[in-house]
Amino acid sequence: MNNNLCSLFEQKKVSIIVSLPENRVDLAKAAIDAGADALKFHINVNHRASGNEFKNVDHYIDVFTEIRELYDGPLGLVLSDDVNKVNQLDLKKLKNIGFTYFSLYAKDITSKLLLQKELEQTVAVDDLFQPDHVKAIEHFDMKAVELSVVKKEDYGKPLNFEDITLYRNYREKTDLPIIIPSQKRLVPEDLDILHQLGVQSVMLGAVTIGTTEKSIYETVYAFTQHASHVG
Repeated sequence: MNNNLCSLFEQKKVSIIVSLPENRVDLAKAAIDAGADALKFHINVNHRASGNEFKNVDHYIDVFTEIRELYDGPLGLVLSDDVNKVNQLDLKKLKNIGFTYFSLYAKDITSKLLLQKELEQTVAVDDLFQPDHVKAIEHFDMKAVELSVVKKEDYGKPLNFEDITLYRNYREKTDLPIIIPSQKRLVPEDLDILHQLGVQSVMLGAVTIGTTEKSIYETVYAFTQHASHVG
């Protein structure tokens, strides 16, 4: 398996990234066994969707090392939810552990991070980010834009036409690959319309996959199977 995000987006009509609700080997293995195309983890974050508080990278080194031994696909990491902390992280250390890319909200990416060359980088934009500004992201070395644009009060609801038109509005404003996170409670059939919109990847998180090995395996498997027949 290629661990390069750009290659993944080129090879798959719709790829499935799994954002794990906890940094645990058993949960990662469930996603891997279900056919996940990429995995994403968190450090230094209070995570809204899962309700978990993630500690610093040293707390998880053994876990991440074991997961990398099990899996050769792209491994991503949310570095922090605090812009004041991200410059303190050793990206070369993260690369040596096995991470291939990082993901952060635009408001948490510093000028130093924009110039780093250790990891591929993706940027998340929220509902306060102006759609007309997304074109400017292409000037920087971002491999994808994650549209985390669902309002907090709408988390966990079914995908609807309002969401679809919002995603389409962003799609029309950039040529970069688009990642849709499952802030809404997505179902496999949603992949059909998202593919028609020109979305390259769907990222499944706690809202959709749950928090157990069983729920993660069953949900991710349903999505990867449906994705293999999209288009």
